[in-house]
Amino acid sequence: MVDYFGRVGVMYGESGLRRLQDAHVVVVGYGAVGSFAAEALVRTGVGHLRIVDADVYEASNVNRQLGASSSTVGRAKVAVGGERLRDISPGMDLECVRSFVGEGTMEVVTGPFGDGRCPEVVIDAIDTIESKVGLLLHLVRKGVVVWSSMGAARKTRPELICSGDISQTRVCPLAREVRKRLRLAGVERGVGCVYSTESVSPGTHTASAGTGVLGRPVLGSVVTVTGSFGLRLAAECLCGLLGEAVVGVE
Repeated sequence: MVDYFGRVGVMYGESGLRRLQDAHVVVVGYGAVGSFAAEALVRTGVGHLRIVDADVYEASNVNRQLGASSSTVGRAKVAVGGERLRDISPGMDLECVRSFVGEGTMEVVTGPFGDGRCPEVVIDAIDTIESKVGLLLHLVRKGVVVWSSMGAARKTRPELICSGDISQTRVCPLAREVRKRLRLAGVERGVGCVYSTESVSPGTHTASAGTGVLGRPVLGSVVTVTGSFGLRLAAECLCGLLGEAVVGVE
């Protein structure tokens, strides 16, 4: 048998590796952050994974998204991701769901896997705030552990990435807005976050309005930060699965 995860077993012990191979995790958003989180989980031996994303690759994704290349532009992200992740771990249970996540589609995230077991952890890498908040509220109310990515765009310093409960976040404008909306819905805490304390001046690293999707400004973004966000999310997920919580570590 090919030993793909022998070094994971050395790191966490055989019982730890078995725990990861038995884990059921969902990554929502297979883009600049989520693709790195998903691939890290697969390369660490997580045995049951679902990736959820509705988009196709565009040329502008190539600078920061795993799977994005000149040959995959126009293809569905979850289709390309499925091929890539199965090639890394051929024996894993991988579900690739091409779907938006909204009020009527939450079950694509929290529904059971093929073996009847429900997700233990969800990683939220959605970049639309309405969908993000709706998903977080749904997960908190169902009692599902979640780790959510806050704002990674316009940042350049990965050493300022932090993790903690939503109630502990600071500096990040997206985290502030998410925290406010959750509080209005009656949720004060219980959402794990990865966020940055890097301050960015308004308008910095932003292209002119009207150039992006739906006429929104285009935000600068680099793989050194977005990828680091995804890896930090995966690390938090793995530590939780293995009982090695690191919440609040910076």
